[in-house]
Amino acid sequence: MAIDSFVMALFIILVSGRLLGELSARLGFPSVVGEVTAGIVIGPSLLNWVTPHSTLAIIAELGVILLLFDIGCETSIKHLANSGRKAMRVALLGIAMPLLACGIASMYWLSIPPFNALFFGCALTATSIGISMRVLSLNNQTQSVAGHIILGAAVIDDIVGVILLSALFNFASSGEFSIGSTLMLFAMIAAFIILSPPLVRSIIYVTRWLHLKASIPGYEVMVVMALICLFAWLAHWFGTPAILGGFAVGMGLSRQFTSPFNRYLKNPYAFTYKLEESAKPLVQLFSPIFFVYVGISLDISQLDLSLMGILLLLGLTFIAVAAKFIAGLTASSNWQERCIVGSAMVPRGEVGLVFAEMGRQLGVIHPKEFAILVMVIALTTLIGPLMLKLTLRRQSK
Repeated sequence: MAIDSFVMALFIILVSGRLLGELSARLGFPSVVGEVTAGIVIGPSLLNWVTPHSTLAIIAELGVILLLFDIGCETSIKHLANSGRKAMRVALLGIAMPLLACGIASMYWLSIPPFNALFFGCALTATSIGISMRVLSLNNQTQSVAGHIILGAAVIDDIVGVILLSALFNFASSGEFSIGSTLMLFAMIAAFIILSPPLVRSIIYVTRWLHLKASIPGYEVMVVMALICLFAWLAHWFGTPAILGGFAVGMGLSRQFTSPFNRYLKNPYAFTYKLEESAKPLVQLFSPIFFVYVGISLDISQLDLSLMGILLLLGLTFIAVAAKFIAGLTASSNWQERCIVGSAMVPRGEVGLVFAEMGRQLGVIHPKEFAILVMVIALTTLIGPLMLKLTLRRQSK
């Protein structure tokens, strides 16, 4: 992409995302809805001012990595661990139900082979951490019981989804399933999640010491971005989504960070607070770009807009929404918490789009099915935040 095209595309994304995000917020909807709608308006679906491009996709991915960093900064490892069993139950049901229900429905309704239908269902097992946590953060609910269950379930969801996708990818490429490589991938992901936050905290002690010797402004924001980039790369190297790298850095910076070494090393609150504050403008600038790009990735013209085509799309969307929502209802004995968790698990967002794109590249998902799949992902991405916003509003009343 030429520099003139890039800067103009970025200008349109930033301005349209801000305008429609503000409008959405003033109408009582999550700003995420306005940002995704902005992408649909300026993208190939309507005005065609901005088209999907690998450069823009990388900027959008950086936006969601920064958003997960911000969420990680507010996350308590202790509270996240306490919600582990509930989160695991929600995550596993949230994978099994869409995989089976959407896979079977696509096999019969779209007349595609069983393996293709399995890949179709696999793409709808994802949960977008970024979208739901953005809505929760706007309502100061990220550190609630439901917030920790949602975060834990979404992380587990993505990890299991990556393992499942990798297994299907290997099978589609080689024609055989390797249990050994799948188990090795799982071990690598577990090692990354366990080891990263303490490693981040260790690096922070070193950078705090170097801070005393720094004379050039901007040291804190440089440290944050360097850590996020390093651990996003490490996450990808370990076979996990890069967004978990940003989340791991946030947990390492968190004021609620706990480890066995806390009794020996004083928590550097003042320095970590400076690091968090220096990163906030980056989060506020880049995270909306991701949500706008989700809308840009859609091309509604590829859809069958006949009556039967629309009914088929609505039927698959209903199954995709219901499967995740029902899984969330197992989270708690409190009915309002159940509804919050169920609603937050609905959006597929960036993870679902990555799965769909891999299926298209492999030739497992054909153009017609790809358009339907992307539209279902988009509809869940719009419906989920609206459901969550409505549920949170009822809870506040």
